[in-house]
Amino acid sequence: MSKAAITPAKGGLPSRRLVSDVIYASGAYQALLKSRVPKRLVQTPVDIFPGNGERADSLYQGHFEFAGFSLEQDDQVPWDAEGMPLAWHKELHQFAWLRDFSANGTEAARRHSRALVLSWIEKFDVYRPFVWDEDVLAHRLIAWFCCSRFLLEEEESEFNFKFLRALRRQYIHLSRIAKNKPEGEDRTASWQALLYGALCFPDMGKSSSKHLASLETELGRVVLADGCHIGRNPERHLVLLGDLIGIRNTLMAANEMVPVAINNAIDRLAPAIRFFQHGDGRLALFNGGLKLPEGYCDNILSLSDATGRAPQRFPQGGFERMKAGRALLILESGEGGRREGEQSHSGLMSFEFSYGRERLIVNCGAVSDPESAWGKALAATAAHSTLGFDNINAIFPKRPASGEDHNLAVRNEDEGNIWLDLESNGYLDTVGVLHRRRLYLDASGLALRGEDQIIPERMPPSGRSHFSLRFHLHPELSISRSASGKNILIRTPSGTGWKFLTAAPRLSLEESVYCSEPGERRYNQQIVITGQLIDQEPILIKWALTRLSD
Repeated sequence: MSKAAITPAKGGLPSRRLVSDVIYASGAYQALLKSRVPKRLVQTPVDIFPGNGERADSLYQGHFEFAGFSLEQDDQVPWDAEGMPLAWHKELHQFAWLRDFSANGTEAARRHSRALVLSWIEKFDVYRPFVWDEDVLAHRLIAWFCCSRFLLEEEESEFNFKFLRALRRQYIHLSRIAKNKPEGEDRTASWQALLYGALCFPDMGKSSSKHLASLETELGRVVLADGCHIGRNPERHLVLLGDLIGIRNTLMAANEMVPVAINNAIDRLAPAIRFFQHGDGRLALFNGGLKLPEGYCDNILSLSDATGRAPQRFPQGGFERMKAGRALLILESGEGGRREGEQSHSGLMSFEFSYGRERLIVNCGAVSDPESAWGKALAATAAHSTLGFDNINAIFPKRPASGEDHNLAVRNEDEGNIWLDLESNGYLDTVGVLHRRRLYLDASGLALRGEDQIIPERMPPSGRSHFSLRFHLHPELSISRSASGKNILIRTPSGTGWKFLTAAPRLSLEESVYCSEPGERRYNQQIVITGQLIDQEPILIKWALTRLSD
């Protein structure tokens, strides 16, 4: 995508002029979107995601916070806001914030929502780049369908006519472009929006089976056999689960049969979310996912009616989970490989570690705009608790051909003690080394030990021989060095003490950053063990993290 597409522009949205933009904006194409406007909708889809009435008050007062960026303005109509990044505009035009006004529930909130929708229709009822792009359009249609009962007036009115006409035009456009979406992208939102239209528009019920079949096919592609989503983003698992619960409940309310594929996907996604939950109930930070508010995951899980427990590993998704006592370690092994376009962050062999509700070792997180400078920095290997070489990103293995079995992780357990042996060739092509990582978590959860071995297959190219083994620490921890300087002392907010030990000669504390929520940028520290490959002799780094006695 061009620079103009990802940077702020004067007058709101950046400019873009693709061939498809010219075609869709033409009068001839717009004429194809004309259709009979229904007088009503026969159903309102179920939205299980909670709205925030207080956020609606904030929006009413001109405080627009989307994608981690805030805008304060006197004008209550935000469409022409200047200086805001594209990610902010996209979230604004998806209209998910309508559920906040619906949660507020007052007549004033209803009137203001209608006024915002009418102002949007006046400005964007004809095709506009970005605003009518498939992903934004699909989410906007879902939001409009789900909030239609809140928005529509009881009697026929000018608002109802304009709203339903705009809804219909956008729906027809989405039905035309959905089949052309690239294979690598997750298109479940598109089929969800098209299904909702088939259920809600009184004259489109016959197309519901077609859209359900497309949704089933897409679920078979994006939800792997072990329950992991192809994006490997924990937050995406939760959002998809919530969407599927909404679809299931909507079909049941319409007395329609719920396909087996949807129920199966719900049953597989719920344990996957439990897999990624730390002791605080919030999600681990991998591949662009954020941790979400406290209680959010458990609320969605309770609505799923799926009781499956968290698995120990995802062999296709490429994750491992070690649980002992109150300690929990979640690691991305890369097993199962990645298809082209599936890799989001370069955190191969990175892990997060928590004890009870307190996180100790973390990854740096993400921002809502992956194309921004911050987004690219947080996606780099250096922003993860793993091995890195001279700011070169690790490369995930390719997905093996059908029938091939590449075991990159071997797990052993004995009387509650857990060993995990892993191997990565993420630097084999670029640096010429293998990385082997062995982790041991004792049955009490009070001691985590690790061995990281660097095995040169050939001498690395010039300038690529320096390595850094990083352990990013949660910002709420108090960090200090021991008197000898050879150990790192860690104290949690609850007062629990931990000690990081290593015999490696080059141990340092460096600055880091933590982005676990939209707009959050907290500075923290990281433990870094550095070294250099001199010849082709393997290097073994031993380290341990142990809890201190009270």
